Amino acid sequence: MPYNDPDPSDPNVLVGVELEVDEDAAKDMAYVFAEEFARLGMDKKKLMGIFSNSEYAGAHRAYLQLGENEIETIVDECISVWGSVRIIDRVNNRDLHQE
Repeated sequence: MPYNDPDPSDPNVLVGVELEVDEDAAKDMAYVFAEEFARLGMDKKKLMGIFSNSEYAGAHRAYLQLGENEIETIVDECISVWGSVRIIDRVNNRDLHQE
């Protein structure tokens, strides 16, 4: 089988599918993205940049479906919970948010 010509009957071929989601599912998805990136230490500006960037397909879809104000509310909420969490490497005595 040629490298760029996948066999559709091969069960190991990765297949992506698109699913329609309602507003509640889009909101849940937006919370997951916002929480994940807030936990990584991103600030509001970077998080809003992810949602408004079409290269981040899932986050951007939620942005388009819910609107900027709703996404901003979700981002603010996640940053208020996770934005103050600091990750410290106790073995090497480093604050990973300072780097």
